[in-house]
Amino acid sequence: MRSQTRTRRSSSDSTSINTDVAGELLRVWADQPAIDHHCHPLRRWPFQLSPEELRGAFTEALDPQLAASHVVNTVAYRDAVRRIAAELDCDPTEAAVLAQRNAADPVGYAKGLLARTATAIMLVDTGFASADAFTLAEQEQATGITQREIVRLERLAEGLIQAADDPREWFIAVRAGLRAAVRGGAVGVKTICAYRATLKLRPVDTDALGVAFSATRLRAQRGQSPRLSGSALCQALLFEGAQECLELDVPLQVHCGFGDPDEDLAETSPLGLRPLFIDPAYRGLRVVLLHCYPYHREAAYLGSVFPDVYMDLSLAIPFAGLEGSRAMREALGLCPTSKLLYAADRCWPITRAASTSSRTELRRPGLAAVLGLDNRFASGLGSERPADLDRNELEVRDNLRRWDRSNRRPVLPTVRGGEKAVVGF
Repeated sequence: MRSQTRTRRSSSDSTSINTDVAGELLRVWADQPAIDHHCHPLRRWPFQLSPEELRGAFTEALDPQLAASHVVNTVAYRDAVRRIAAELDCDPTEAAVLAQRNAADPVGYAKGLLARTATAIMLVDTGFASADAFTLAEQEQATGITQREIVRLERLAEGLIQAADDPREWFIAVRAGLRAAVRGGAVGVKTICAYRATLKLRPVDTDALGVAFSATRLRAQRGQSPRLSGSALCQALLFEGAQECLELDVPLQVHCGFGDPDEDLAETSPLGLRPLFIDPAYRGLRVVLLHCYPYHREAAYLGSVFPDVYMDLSLAIPFAGLEGSRAMREALGLCPTSKLLYAADRCWPITRAASTSSRTELRRPGLAAVLGLDNRFASGLGSERPADLDRNELEVRDNLRRWDRSNRRPVLPTVRGGEKAVVGF
């Protein structure tokens, strides 16, 4: 019996083809402006950036020893320096990046980096900002990018607790504050319950709520910080905020997973939010799970079984380095592409540029799914060029726009983007 000889492509041929395909996929997406659905106010420029500050921008660590001695030895930071150097057209070293950045015209430098991120709208959590941060109006003028506010629930509530006589009066004031903010242009609400308590939601204990409210109110009356903490206060506030978001038809963003050590990571899984997803009283509430890593698979599961749950991978991309690619693939294993949103989170143009560059490369599996291509091929696991790749470019763009329409609703209920599509993930 005659033996059959099979001709196999060399690995170099496969790599070349995959690179070409990735380039074509990303080229189709290149002119599609993005909604950054979760970020923070940018720092005012000009200011000089030190090595420790640059390193600190790529870690959630609070102890300065990490930035001084260890961040430089992470895959994520080394990759970020390489990406930033490419944007600044300089040598891929920390020293060269800082020299180029600190010598540049601050306005032109910042606008140039932001322009290359193709961001059309920034949804800004104004509850967390440095003392030298822009206001939203200043940031819009400085960047040329449309800005919309996301109200931080706990910050609003802390400012109202002293004037309230009891929890019910406090909740009424908080909900009135949310309505006023939305009338003033805010497009969503964010909770950091994960930092202050646990996301393992339980029914409200009214006795415990009363005790915690009185103690926090007393601190405020004494001129001390009224910082909310503990499940009795924070979970009750979350439920009230969720009800108001539903009535206002704005999304509720929930920090879960990855964050600084002020949170107990073990208490931040989005699975604990299940009461919001199964209670008919919250039907139609859009919940956006922020960051998610290392609970991205749990978040993807929730997005696959509950119609109004969405997620992003901000911070994980680029902070998790090599894990970011795996997290993207694992999230897309269950999460519909129309529910995986884009967010940069960071408050400096230089870190936004690195985050966006990482996101661009990691979008290949998502693009393949959107365009109906072979996901194994787009991920670099196959070697055959799919015939679908040569489809008419107008059809490809039409597919992206159809997907975009489903992707916009969770984050922009009141803002219209005009004729151009605004992609999320």
